[in-house]
Amino acid sequence: MNIYKLYHSFFTCFLLSIIFVQGQNGQDSTVVLQLFSGDTVIYKLSQSKTDHLTGFKKKKNKDIWTFKIYPNNDVAYYTLKNQEKVWIYQTDPSQGNFLEINQMEKFTSGKKNAKYYYKPLRHFVSGIVFGLGIGLIDTYKEGSGFFNAPNGTLSLATPLLSTILIRTKKHKVVSLSSMTENEILESHYKKGYASGKKIKNSIASFSGSLIGIIAIFIFNN
Repeated sequence: MNIYKLYHSFFTCFLLSIIFVQGQNGQDSTVVLQLFSGDTVIYKLSQSKTDHLTGFKKKKNKDIWTFKIYPNNDVAYYTLKNQEKVWIYQTDPSQGNFLEINQMEKFTSGKKNAKYYYKPLRHFVSGIVFGLGIGLIDTYKEGSGFFNAPNGTLSLATPLLSTILIRTKKHKVVSLSSMTENEILESHYKKGYASGKKIKNSIASFSGSLIGIIAIFIFNN
């Protein structure tokens, strides 16, 4: 038996053992993961280790489960069927985890709401205009006008440039020393929301400028 077959047999046995444990646990093992990215994931938890979670991730809008390992560094907490939260994140300044549990909960809540409910329409439209403008300039040939030169490096770099030049308003940093507990928690929520908003704005401006560049490329060929 060669190494490949040995590895394949071991991996198959490993998956079958997890599936067997999962079958024993049934629906009671189904939890909802809250990731630091703001994503929530329906997950059949098989094992919880000191550095990772092992189980099956449900595909969105489909009753299909795929094997997935999540490093603990990606997961803030998971919620049981009775709505109890089991925290993976722990406050530990030596590891860079300075926020208290309730503060991290507000931060992830803000990031989650931005991810699922914020619509970056202005950045998307700005990206399209930016892509059209830069793409048009890139086709300019002196003495002949626009659409008389092939799209070059400038056009290729436009989507990346859009994420740099079309900026998100910076979250205002405030001193927490004079705030009440509720004000501190609200500040962490706003910080999380601003973080999620910035990510979506960058994706929107990139996508919009790419559409603009493709439009110019089509007209120029």
